[in-house]
This record gives sequence, structure tokens and C-alpha cells, in this order.
Amino acid sequence: MTKIHSILFILFLFLAGPGVAQQGKDAKPGSLLRQLQDAYNAFDMQKSTELLNIALSSLDSFEADEQVEIYKYAAFIAFQNYNSTLAANHFWNLLGVDPTYTLDPVTTSPKALALFQKTKIEYLEDMNKRLQALQKPPADVDAPAWRSLAPGWEQWRRGYKIKGGALASTAALSLSGLVYAVYQTQQSKDAYRNEQNPEAIPPLYDDYNRNYRMQYYFGYAFAAVWALSQMDLVLWSPSGTQTAIAPKFGNSYRDFGVVLSLRFKPVH
Repeated sequence: MTKIHSILFILFLFLAGPGVAQQGKDAKPGSLLRQLQDAYNAFDMQKSTELLNIALSSLDSFEADEQVEIYKYAAFIAFQNYNSTLAANHFWNLLGVDPTYTLDPVTTSPKALALFQKTKIEYLEDMNKRLQALQKPPADVDAPAWRSLAPGWEQWRRGYKIKGGALASTAALSLSGLVYAVYQTQQSKDAYRNEQNPEAIPPLYDDYNRNYRMQYYFGYAFAAVWALSQMDLVLWSPSGTQTAIAPKFGNSYRDFGVVLSLRFKPVH
């Protein structure tokens, strides 16, 4: 009788395993995420891993906030399997969807939280380097291109004084705000990382995130002024040359950047 029970139990496990995977494949994206959350909270690592693999294979079918949750649980599962490198990679992908995301310090283990914070600092520093690289003009661009890259400069030279002054002033204000935000971000990061009082860490971390977001706001403002200036040079402030601008974007968030292709030709 014992042998019969053992055979039936093994047969049940054999049939139940594929059933979990098939159930996950047939589930809608939101339902699949809830199943993953329930399995993880129930400490069912085998089912959590199966559902996670299904979710990662169909990641494009999820909304951005759902992708953040999937990457979060992927990092948690990898961390519990003592694979910190894979966990950090999932955290990096999470930040690629939402750079301002923060983990709950109450429900997250201290070691996992420390790994996330370390990854986020590296991610933000990488984004800052790429942003600074965007502000450097190509070394082989001649003098007219240098003037056209500075908002308002070329308009002023062509005789559009009011327009050039307005664009230059707006660009200077947004660029000054960006520099100040970068400085504040560094200061708040140092304060956050050096704080020893656990109760003081959350507000310092919020201040760090707020300063980081300000970098984006000023950066986007400067980019908008720059784009308007380039459009104005081509369409509304003609001179003896035209500048053709072709932006190229990276294929992923790790390839974040813009390459400008400049070509000059005479206007007939």
C-alpha cells in the first residue's frame, strides 16, 4: 500500500509541474504578475522562478510599472539564490524603466536594499557622464558649427539680435540650473551615503532623488531650447549655409546617447 501511495505522489508531482507553467503562460499579464507576487510572498521559490521566466519572456506585454515589479522580483529571487551580479543587473534594468524608483526600506532586507542603492548610484553616475558627454561638441567641427551648437549664438551673428538673445538667455538659465542640480545631487549623495542614523536616511534619500530629477528637468529644458535653436536656423533664420542634423539614438538604455551628424551645403 505504501508503494502505491509513493507512485501516486510522484505521478501527481509530474503532472502538477507542467500545469503551473501552462497556467502561467495562459494568464493575462496583470494576473501573471499577481501570481508571481503571491508565489514569492508564500516563499514558493520554484513556482516563483517558473512564473518569473514566463514574465521575462513576454516582458513587452506588460505596462511600465508592471515591468518594474517584475525586475524587482527577479532581483530578489536572484539575490536569494546568492547571485548578486544577476540581482544587480535586474536592478539596473529596473532603473532603466524608472530611474526614480525606490525600494521600501521597511519590507526590503538590508543587504538587498544596500545592493539596490549601490546599483542606483552607479546608474545615476553613468547617466550623468552620458549627459555631460552630450554637451561636448565634436572635435572636428569647424567654427560655424560651433556657433550653431550654442543656442542663440548663430542667430545673433546672422543679425537676429532679439531672437538670438532670448534663446541664449534661456539656454544659459537652463544650463546653470543643470549645473546647480548636478552639484546638489553630489552633495545630497554624499550626505546620504555618510549618514549613520537609520531614521535620517529616508529623508536624505528622498532629497537625493529630488535633486537627481531636477537634473533631468533642467537637462530637458536645455535640450528643448537647443532643438528650437537648430530648427530656427534651418527654417526661419537663413544665411549662406544650412546645417543638416541627424540624431541617432542607442538601441537600449545602456546605450543612452545622441550622435549628431552635421553636413553643410550652400543655399541657392
